[in-house]
Amino acid sequence: MFRKLYYTIAGTDKAFTFEHRIFNLSSFVLAVFSLQGTIFNTILGLHPVTIMLGITGTLVTLFIFYLSRVKKLFTRTLLTVFLLATICVLGPLFFFNGASLGPTIYLMVMILTVLLLISPSGMQGIFYVLYAAAIIILLVLEYYNPHWIIPYSTNAQRIADYTISLLYTLFFTALVIWLFRRSYDREQRTIILQKKELETLYADAQEKNIYIQSLIRELHHRVKNNLQVVSSLMSLQSNRLEDEHAKTALQEGKTRVDAMAMIHQKLYVDNELAAVNMQDYLQQLTSSLAGSFGLPAFAVETTVQLPNPSMNIDRAVSIGLIVNELVTNACKHAFKQTTDPKLYIRLEQTGDELQLSIADNGIGFKKNDEAESGFGLKLVSILVNQLDATMQLSNGEGTRYSIQMKAE
Repeated sequence: MFRKLYYTIAGTDKAFTFEHRIFNLSSFVLAVFSLQGTIFNTILGLHPVTIMLGITGTLVTLFIFYLSRVKKLFTRTLLTVFLLATICVLGPLFFFNGASLGPTIYLMVMILTVLLLISPSGMQGIFYVLYAAAIIILLVLEYYNPHWIIPYSTNAQRIADYTISLLYTLFFTALVIWLFRRSYDREQRTIILQKKELETLYADAQEKNIYIQSLIRELHHRVKNNLQVVSSLMSLQSNRLEDEHAKTALQEGKTRVDAMAMIHQKLYVDNELAAVNMQDYLQQLTSSLAGSFGLPAFAVETTVQLPNPSMNIDRAVSIGLIVNELVTNACKHAFKQTTDPKLYIRLEQTGDELQLSIADNGIGFKKNDEAESGFGLKLVSILVNQLDATMQLSNGEGTRYSIQMKAE
């Protein structure tokens, strides 16, 4: 029954926040208190102005309750109006209820306590200062203007007024604190349950994550093994061929397969399962290619300058194949008349642009070169289009390919 009455006055959890419900309850209880206080003041025979102020307080708090509960308003403006209205009603009541000998200050402290509990953090200090200033001003006015005070007619009248006000103050303060404590305990239980659920979900997610990582590592390992099998088969087949063109084509295909296998090998070995360290990969790839053509390791200079050296596997495979083709072309055609061959591979990011440069100090690109119409450059052109990039060829002292694309 109490819960039903509470929800009727304060509102339900779904329709109102906890602070809003406390404000609904506070304005309603204060309206009832003002009404009953008016009745008791009439019975006790207090000053007529006290009765008029009680009626005014009842009407004001009922109107605020209507705005808050029925119209569902709970704004900083409404809280401020509520605070100022209570000061305007209780201020004059202070002098007609015996001033500091009466219970008015206790009522003001009770209302201030409720407002501090439900008001936003940015307004608590303002409300405290306003109420503290109002109480101090009332006490100063009482000191300098004692003739303003309307004393109680009898000591019994004062004790009766005190008793009623203090009972209301204690009851209402205890009710609000009990509701806050009840809400706090409920929130704590909810948080503990949610924490346990999150811990369970996190443990399950961690277990699944480890399992998925193991599967991905195993997948990269198997892809690498399969590519190496293909590479070995192509190598065996090329050894059985007598046609030099066919043998060369198989050897070039083998290097392409090896370039892709190298990526999956790195993904399997490294902790990164979906991104490739381009510095290590390009250095290993170009050194392997140069070695296969009899060039020394110091003949290749690989530089990677990226904010993040890791790159996703799709883009890394395309860039790796481009480097494979252009370095292979350079090793096959550029150094026929060069005694000190040099290869420069550079991958760098400038702003939102990613630039890949492959340069050599060879004889340069001739129009009648076999590589001009070969499959390698056609594959490079396809890969450049897939990357949505542009490629420029500089043919001076050696050959320089410059490929620009958007950074991820």
